[in-house]
Amino acid sequence: MIEKPLIKAISEQEEQLQVKTESSSKITLYDCLNNFMIEETLSGNDKWYCSKCKDHVIATKKMEVYKTPEILIIHFKRFSHNRGSMFGSKKISEKVDFPVDGLNMSNYVLHKGDGKKIIYDLYAVSNHFGSLSGGHYTAFCKNPILKKWF
Repeated sequence: MIEKPLIKAISEQEEQLQVKTESSSKITLYDCLNNFMIEETLSGNDKWYCSKCKDHVIATKKMEVYKTPEILIIHFKRFSHNRGSMFGSKKISEKVDFPVDGLNMSNYVLHKGDGKKIIYDLYAVSNHFGSLSGGHYTAFCKNPILKKWF
């Protein structure tokens, strides 16, 4: 088993990070990874520009992870943009539940190398509190020697 540290997301305020969404169901990091890898059709205002035919055409795109790094950083898209809306953008405030130990990325990576499980442990998080127009960031890190969160 490959043991790798994971950068991004935990604090002594675990309850806050695991709050249920408005629909009363938790969103997990695995849900986010699955959603990230869904094939998407680009149409309407999101058509792809084809350099051969010099036109915007309907196309599909799919995001995939080929190979994982020694240290994995996960950044969540926290803002939603709506071109047709008068207000345009809003902050996405749903909480995401994630494992502190043993994030298994094996099902999400195309190149698995020697076939061993690809496991990450969490050791830091950066949170944004506020809105689109302002706020502040806090950070929490796990001391690897003391095994405590600061």
